[in-house]
Formats: sequence, C-alpha cells, structure tokens
Amino acid sequence: MHYDLLIKNGTLVTPKESLQGGIAVKDGKIILAGNSAINDTDTAGEIYDARGKHILPGIIDAHVHFRDPGLTEKEDFETGSIAAAFGGITLAADMPNTLPVTSTAELFKEKIKLAKEKSCIDFALFALLANDNSSQVEDLTRAGAFGFKVFLGTSTGGIAAPSASVLARQAKICESLGMRVGFHAETGDLNAYYTSIFKTVENLSESRLLSEARPVFSEVLAIQTAICFARYTGTKIHIHHVTSKDGAAIIAEAKRKGVNVTAETCPHYLLFDTGQDLAHKVYPPIRSAEDRKALWDAVKTGTIDMLASDHAPHTVNEKQLPLWEAPAGLCGTETFVTLMLNEVNKGEISINEFVRLASEAPAKIWNVYPQKGNLLPGADADFTIVDMKNKSKINVNNMRSKSKTSPYDGFDIQGTVCATIVRGKFVLKDGIYTGAKGYGVLISPVL
Repeated sequence: MHYDLLIKNGTLVTPKESLQGGIAVKDGKIILAGNSAINDTDTAGEIYDARGKHILPGIIDAHVHFRDPGLTEKEDFETGSIAAAFGGITLAADMPNTLPVTSTAELFKEKIKLAKEKSCIDFALFALLANDNSSQVEDLTRAGAFGFKVFLGTSTGGIAAPSASVLARQAKICESLGMRVGFHAETGDLNAYYTSIFKTVENLSESRLLSEARPVFSEVLAIQTAICFARYTGTKIHIHHVTSKDGAAIIAEAKRKGVNVTAETCPHYLLFDTGQDLAHKVYPPIRSAEDRKALWDAVKTGTIDMLASDHAPHTVNEKQLPLWEAPAGLCGTETFVTLMLNEVNKGEISINEFVRLASEAPAKIWNVYPQKGNLLPGADADFTIVDMKNKSKINVNNMRSKSKTSPYDGFDIQGTVCATIVRGKFVLKDGIYTGAKGYGVLISPVL
C-alpha cells in the first residue's frame, strides 16, 4: 500500500496505553495506527523514523491570546502559531478579547480571514458574549465559533460582563444550539475593592499582593455564579484557568450534582505559588502552595478536565512596568508541552494522563472529537512527536513569540518536541520550521 506519510518505530501514546508501532497517513487523515499498522512492503511519499520517540495525538491548546487584530505589537496569528508549532501544538483556540472584540459574525469572519492567511497550524476562534450581542449568538455559531466566552471579571481589554438577565437569555440560546460557554471566573467589583486596599500595602511580596488584590473569594463567587447559570438554564459551561483549592472544590460538588461543567488549569498555577515570589503577574493570580497542591489533586482526580496555556503575551517594555501598571499575562504556548513532559518525567502524572488532559479532553469538551484529539483511523493526522529523554534549558531569547518574556526562562527540562504534524504535514520537523504559513484551517464544533 502507498501512503502520503508513514511514521515508523515510535511509541504510540493514548490516554489508556502506550505501545510500539507506527502510523499510516493519506489525504491528511489517519488510515492505520498500531503495532501492526505498517508492513515492510508499504511505501510512502515521506517516511519518518520515530525510533526512541513518543507519538502523541496532536496537542490542543484551547486557550490562547494571539492578539490579532488590534494588538499585534504583542503577537499575531503568524508569530503565535509558529511559537505554538515549536511547542508541539497542532490546534490553538484563540480568545475574543482583541481590538475590536470578536462579538459579531462580521468581525468573526474577518478574524477567520486573518488567521487563514497567517496561521501555520489549525485554529479555532472563541466568540464573546457581551451585553449588546444577543442577536449575534446564532450567527456566530453558524460562522464556526468554537465556543463562547464570558468575562465575569475584567482582564486584557477591560470587557464588562453581560447583565444577569442578558446572560440568562444568551445561555438559553447557547443551550438550544449545543454550544458550551466558557467563563473567566473573577468578580470585577471584588477585584476593584481589594486592589484599592492592597495597592497601599508595603510589607508583602508582589506575588502575595496580587493574590490578595484579586482574592480566592473573587474566583469562588464567579465560579458559583457560572454554575448557577448552568444549573438553571441547562447550558454547558467551562471554567477557564482555575487557580484555587476552593474553586476546584465547588466544581467537584457541581459535577456530583449533575451540572454539565468542565474546567481547566494552566502550567503556571501548577508550577508556581506565592511563596516563590517570582516575577509572574497574571490574572487570575498565582495562589498559595496549598492551592497549588490542591490543583494537582484536582487534575489527577478529574475535577479539572484539561490543561491549556492561557498564552497571553505583552511587550517586554510593558512587562517591565511597575507592578500595578504592568499588564497581566504570560507567554505559554511554546513551553506548555515541554513543561508538562518534564512533570511526566518527574512522576507527577503519566504521559497517558497528559494526552488525556491536553489532547482528548479539550477535543471532547469543545466538540471537535473524533476529528481531533486521538489516534483513531479517520481522525485528522495531527501528531506531536516528543523525545522524553532529551534535556534542554528554556531560553527566552530563543522563543518565537514576539514577546521575549517568560517566567520559565532558565528552567531545566527533560522532554522536548521533535516534530509537529498537522493534517499529515510537518510544520516542525526535527526542530526545523517548514514555513507553512497559511496552512491552518478553521476548526469548528460538530453540533
């Protein structure tokens, strides 16, 4: 049999098992995968020897801010997608807090055009729920929105949450369409109140100040609010970037009661805490060591369903501003996979659990499974090939993002990305970018 691509001699990784084998690809789809998938007589346009490497279903980063349009001094779809490809990401889902915000079908279609011209990997686009766009929800869904996003507390862009009555109507529309609504779970009024207090405090570290200025109380109240909307409207919801023990506990309780709620956290909440006092301003903020441990427990027990980077770049000059003036956000899409592979090597989670958290789960949560997130025949031929033994050091000067800033600068890691393959095409091969600008396509949920 002749194929477009054969990947031989690797270790195939699924959420349930790891086995030696290979993969056959034709027309951008997986044809065969397994320990007997390839015969000696099979031929291909390209053959890749993955001996000593692990072949993961393409990793999905379902929470990025590529800042395009309107904030492209920080990032754009070209630089953001290249950074993601070097990080082993085959699909990135971009958030709607750009300039202008992605709140109408017309603006959504303009953003698709930008991404198609620039992205080297597949992309998905979230749409915003705002106080004035209820009439756009159906059109945004038809245009291909990955999901909807609500900012209960302000972040980059200063977007206000819809009023309760408006959000209730919007949630019912989303429920009827089968769309999931994601929540940035902070409470704006509480953040403003506590920030005004802690701006005057001088005897705490910067990381403690940020955590107290946007306290766990703020996150917990917002998560409870989101869960109320899910419970009383029937809408599927998702809680982005969970940071706290108490927030995870509320999500666990809601799941036990049958609420359709999923949740994510990010590497920075699993790897940092306020006791370290590193320079890492991000919203929601880094929490205590107790919260960090609780998040790991929530990841392992399934309370937190998935991982994402929340890649949120800013310029170097912006990040060097004084604490209360600097914008919040970290670069993460290029380091997401390697940081978590390092945790696999440390024994924190298994490589199979990582595949569940970063490939299968996001694909299922956002309704693009089985097209994405697995190694099944018929799925898109998206693969992240990694070397679990290779050691390296994260160097901010080598990052492909426009923003040469990272709290992980200087980190020693074990586990690196060797190749990123999107629909059967190498975007990254043995550390070399293939120049696939404009190759990415819009991925939308199957409703």
